Amino acid sequence: MPNFAGTWKMRSSENFDELLKALGVNAMLRKVAVAAASKPHVEIRQDGDQFYIKTSTTVRTTEINFKVGE
Repeated sequence: MPNFAGTWKMRSSENFDELLKALGVNAMLRKVAVAAASKPHVEIRQDGDQFYIKTSTTVRTTEINFKVGE
């Protein structure tokens, strides 16, 4: 299993506004979502097959823990 541990930054995001529009999201919410998602900060910790991933944007922070294969 490759080691993905570290801090990651998104290099680019394309067509996110168009995706949200196709999903029926209104213009104001799209604008907020696009701004928030444009610069997420992702921290990954890994211990073998066990992962902890924390994703932070200006709007919210989410954290998940999982073991590969479970």
